[in-house]
Amino acid sequence: MPILKIFAPRAERAALAKDGQLIESYPAFVVMQVEDAAVRKLSRRHPVEDISDQYRLPLGGGEIDPLSIKTTTVRSRSAARGTAPDDAAHHYLVQFIGPVKPAWVNALKTAGAVLRHPTGGFGYVVCADAAVLERIRALACVRWAGHLPHADRVAPAITGAAPAELPRRRSLAGAFTVDVFAAAFLPRIAQEAEALGFSVVSIDKPALRISLLAPGTAAQVRQQVQALSAVHGVRWIGERVLPRTSNHVAAGIIGQLFAARPAAPGLGLTGAGETVAVCDTGLDTGDPANIHPDFAGRVVAVKSYPITPYWTPWVLNPGGDDGVADLDSGHGTHVAGSVLGNGTASAAGPQRIQGTAPQAKLVFQAVEQQVRWRPGAAPPGNPRYLLAGIPDNLEPLFKFAYDKGARIHSNSWGGGEAGAYDDQCRQFDDFVWRRKDMCFVIAAGNDGSDADGDGAINPGSVTSPGTCKNGITVGACENQRAEFNSETYGRWWPGDFPQPPIHNDPMANNPRQVVAFSSRGPTTDGRTKPDVVAPGTFILSTRSTRLAPNNFAWGAYPANHAYFHMGGTSMATPLVAGCLALIRQHLRTALAIASPSAALLKAALIAGAERLPGQAASGAQLDNAQGFGRVALERSLRRMKLATEGAGLSTGQSAARTLAISGATRTLRIVLAYSDYPGATLINNLNLIVTSPEGRRYTGNQRNGAGAMVLDGRNNVEVVHISKAKAGRWTIEVVASNVSQGPQDYALVAVQV
Repeated sequence: MPILKIFAPRAERAALAKDGQLIESYPAFVVMQVEDAAVRKLSRRHPVEDISDQYRLPLGGGEIDPLSIKTTTVRSRSAARGTAPDDAAHHYLVQFIGPVKPAWVNALKTAGAVLRHPTGGFGYVVCADAAVLERIRALACVRWAGHLPHADRVAPAITGAAPAELPRRRSLAGAFTVDVFAAAFLPRIAQEAEALGFSVVSIDKPALRISLLAPGTAAQVRQQVQALSAVHGVRWIGERVLPRTSNHVAAGIIGQLFAARPAAPGLGLTGAGETVAVCDTGLDTGDPANIHPDFAGRVVAVKSYPITPYWTPWVLNPGGDDGVADLDSGHGTHVAGSVLGNGTASAAGPQRIQGTAPQAKLVFQAVEQQVRWRPGAAPPGNPRYLLAGIPDNLEPLFKFAYDKGARIHSNSWGGGEAGAYDDQCRQFDDFVWRRKDMCFVIAAGNDGSDADGDGAINPGSVTSPGTCKNGITVGACENQRAEFNSETYGRWWPGDFPQPPIHNDPMANNPRQVVAFSSRGPTTDGRTKPDVVAPGTFILSTRSTRLAPNNFAWGAYPANHAYFHMGGTSMATPLVAGCLALIRQHLRTALAIASPSAALLKAALIAGAERLPGQAASGAQLDNAQGFGRVALERSLRRMKLATEGAGLSTGQSAARTLAISGATRTLRIVLAYSDYPGATLINNLNLIVTSPEGRRYTGNQRNGAGAMVLDGRNNVEVVHISKAKAGRWTIEVVASNVSQGPQDYALVAVQV
């Protein structure tokens, strides 16, 4: 029997008793289990949502039955090394009977549980001994409680259950990371790891991480990992992955240069008063006093991050630091120019080449280092420079930028397992959860491919940290540069794009097309990624003066060697970061919002996004190629009707406001965005419900014109898109469908386009 969430007024709830079994009542809705035949009847009288699937708990390769109210309690045991006696503490997954109430979480603490973190499926991971577990199971609010399986603590890439290898992903053979539940577990887990034959490379207490090496055959290593997963306190075991790097024409495509474009008179947005941080390879000379002219006088701070300790077994220069200068690819200098280069070096023509926020200030964090490999230790390709400065504990890196005044942080790097939510994602999400006004912009990656040769791009290639929830993940659309029409995907990457039409397709001739190599979603938990796209092929931006004279990346710019062309989602990301600086400037100066939240910036960006054709079914509001569409900043800002932030909501609460719309010729777009609590799935679920002047209801992320009201329980951004919205008063309602860790605040933006 399905489990429904029924949005019925309190006065009408008593009449629902004959239709099924009440599970729990909330201020905005009730949760009931009903017979199949009653679903249609109830949906004619009230908005309903079938939440049966939201009870699914994937455990040990199987699933707990989502359709029974009280399941048989299961305790999965393991004879692997490190399993504690039955009366000792273990980590358990507790599932509540429905959307989580704060009192239920407090009941776990009262029962004696040590709370670890909330999960999807109305669940919570706790540490408890046998006596505490029995008290938990006796709680009326608890539906199921069972051991957190050891197999679920190992990355699929290690067990062989992961999808096909991504074309540009590289891992270090025999290198693993172990994330733990609490710092107190670190010494004992490291000791157990050594007893199992691992070598401990480093222990990072703030990051709650141990880095390990495992000599031996693949079969031996799998056995070691399986045994280690059973040691009490182990949260997750993953592979050590090699991190990798993932404008004036492009700026015109996404509608940026307001000060110079007569199409947007009066806004005058330049990024003045904003500070953007860029974490990348390096910045030109590395010396703010002697820097590329396009950045002169606007570099607030620079910092270089040395080779981190976990590289010690592979390199001859552990802890090496070659400084901030951009010595190898010029990637970081190019990225920074796309954000905020002001075109000084091109002032004499033939064209001025600027980033999207040419008066913003810059904080630069250099994480690329020259590595000297030990004999036989170099990974495939023998890279001389590597992003070896990215620390396991990202908090100090983020805090440095935040303390220097940056509220937008651009990250054109990534890697990792396809679709997975890992510890990097958790740290990105956690920083935003604790500092609501820090907005991260992250490249989706360049792993899109047609490796199976069917003429279509395969899904599921977006990688960490672009799989986080609270950042803005950026994919790439094509640029518009006819001079590169002879450059095709098949010519550059014949193995990735072996068949037409992609093989023969020019890479920079259609801004309404998603780039073939742009990584696609979904994430493994079903969230849609990327969030937006922006131009990412043959982007013209600043060139590091420290590069070799013959290094022109994707293409030279013969008129002025202070610039060159590069491509990738790495190049799309900084264009969007500059857009966000303009949005933030507008919210501060025009709307007097002193410290806009990351959620508000995200909502404003997505509100104006323009859907590109041919990526998904007509009427879809989002898809896993382009997200919500291509950035169109003029639509976001010139047509803004509402931009507001809402106070925190708890489960079952709702908040409503009205919006007056005049005329009936424009499309109305309303966006809800919120920064969710860290976790591999949606922890807090807010839903957007919009009611028209004549009483018709729309829900977030449903297909335009679809009759059924389906609520989205996977994404923390929701859009209602109404073509030719009728004049009158529209009601916008935000419903807290489930808040496991709250209260949950949110942002709303509405535009008429």
